[in-house]
Formats: sequence, C-alpha cells, structure tokens
Amino acid sequence: MKIKKIICIVPFRKALSFLLLMGLLTTAASFAQDIHFSQFDETSLQLNPADAGVQHDIRAIVNYKNQWQSVASPYKTFAFSGDMRLLKSKKNHLGIGIDFFSDKAGDAKMASTQANFHLSGIIKLTNKSLLSGGLMAGYAQRSINLSELQWGNQYNGLAYDYGLPTGETSTASSCSFADLGAGVEYSFSNSEMYISANDSRTVTIGASVFHPHQPAYSYYGDKSQKLFMKIALHGDASIGIKNTNVVLKPSYMILIQGPTKEITPGLALQYILQEASKYTGNKKPMALSLGGYYRIQDAFIAVVKFEYANYAIGVSYDINVSNLKTVSKARGGFEVSLRFIAPSAFEKRRTSKSKF
Repeated sequence: MKIKKIICIVPFRKALSFLLLMGLLTTAASFAQDIHFSQFDETSLQLNPADAGVQHDIRAIVNYKNQWQSVASPYKTFAFSGDMRLLKSKKNHLGIGIDFFSDKAGDAKMASTQANFHLSGIIKLTNKSLLSGGLMAGYAQRSINLSELQWGNQYNGLAYDYGLPTGETSTASSCSFADLGAGVEYSFSNSEMYISANDSRTVTIGASVFHPHQPAYSYYGDKSQKLFMKIALHGDASIGIKNTNVVLKPSYMILIQGPTKEITPGLALQYILQEASKYTGNKKPMALSLGGYYRIQDAFIAVVKFEYANYAIGVSYDINVSNLKTVSKARGGFEVSLRFIAPSAFEKRRTSKSKF
C-alpha cells in the first residue's frame, strides 16, 4: 500500500520529525493522492459513481484500514457507503448513493474527511448487458495538528526546546473544497448460474475521473496549489467452473493521479459451501473466498471473504515489498470490510431469468 502523499501544502520549515519520517518512507512524495482500500471490490463508489444501484436493490458497506503501525503512528481509515435503485422500469432505472470516509495519519493526525453524493442512470442494452453513467458531488476537509510537530527553530543547538518560537508565519491547520467526479460502467451476465451447473459468466468494466476541476488545495489559501485529477480504470469477472462449486473471480484496478500510478491485478477463488433451501428458505447459502492481489512495486495482498445470505465479511493484509520493507519488515496494514446487499448474490445464481 502506497504511503498517503502530503495532501495540503505544509509550511516551508517542515517539522524535523516529519522530515525523518518522509526520509524513511521512500515511496512518498509531495504530491496529492487520494485514500484507497486494498479490498477495492468493496469500495465501488470510491472507484466509480456509475456503479450506484446497478446490480442490486440496496447495498451498504463499512470499511476499516489500519496501516504502517510498524513504522510510525498508525494510519487509520474508516469508510461507509450505501446505494440503491430508484424508478426501475423494464429497460432503465436510476441509482443513488452516498459515501463517507475519515482518515488520520501519523503523530500530527493529518486528517482527511469527505462526504459524497452519487447519482447514476442505467440503461438496459440487452437482456444480458447494462450501460451506466454516474456523477458525484462532495465536500472535503483536510486538517493537521501543528502542535504535535517539532520545528527547526525550536532546536537550540543542543536539544529541542518546546518553549522556543516556531518561526512560522501562519498557524493555518485546515483547508476545504468542493469535489466532483463522473464515470461510465458496462456490465454483462449470461444470468444462468445454477448451483448444480455453476456455468455463469459475468463481466464488469468501468472508467471514471475525479477532481476534474483540480480544486485549490492548500493550508495557506494558495490558489496555485491544485489537487491532481485522478483517473480510475477497473474491471472484474465471475467465471463459474462448470459442474463444480468453484468460481474464479479475477479483477483489476488502475489509478493515475498526477505523477502517481497504482496498478493492482488479482484473483480470488470462491467456493460455494452451501446452497439455500429452494422452497422453505430455512437453509441459508454460504460461500468462502480466498484471493491474492499484487499492488505493483508496493505490496502483496492476501484476502479471505465469507458470505452468508445477504451478508459478507472480508479480511485482508498487505505484505509490504517496496523499498520501505527495510523499515516496515514487510508489515503493511490490516483491513476489514462488512457488506449487506439485497437481493443477495446467491439469489441471482438461482434463477435463469435475466440478472438485470
């Protein structure tokens, strides 16, 4: 997992402790990069607003990530998203969604908080395919606790003296901006996935852009400092191995933001543990997935996910392989996701009617 970049412009005389940390974290740079999760399949709205309400009536997901505890004060990220279908007809419908995240990093508690609203339009191209487009509008705030930093002027030549003036001309500790995003997504499903045959094929691909207006992004009100536009490309598939209980789930994510590029391909194997009882509903469906992803030049990601009826819990761990591994000892970060979705993915497997 790449270290979050210095998001708002910090004062000219950076804290010595901050300089030391940045020297260790060689993957970091002074360019803005958005927060992201390793389980990107459980953060769909952060990837593309066009995914709101596409293949489900209602969905809610909670995410939590704790990273870099082996290097410094841990970076902690919490996120929530929810979306649903609206005005569904035989061919078209709308989707709406909201998402929120809060992130705190390091001793100075560099914080990112943002809330977004999503609106999508979904068109049924055929009985097996959909095309959707979506828009996102949100509001973001960034802050830092400057009192936790040590400044060069506070060293008297022998030791650190908290009582000495910092020499800084500003005590600005927060900045905020309005945010925008847009995306498109294509979904295909042959919609015939019986637990006994397991012969379904589903594919989703999408592209989106965030911060197209490149908002001013500075603690000091410097309008020349802009947040880089971000481009996201993503895709996933579900491929049932016929006459088995195994489903292959390849996926990928590509993020490009200014000079920063992140490429993460991966594959999960899902095993159907139990099918739901056909008539009584007393027996609930269950599935277990094991997967691995590689964030190129950064980390291997091990993922395990358990699904039960409408619910799912996923747990992952990032094994750091970047230049930082000398300090981190390959210890990256722990992440957990909780999901509710209706109708459940299992219900879709038990019908020969169109998935859409």
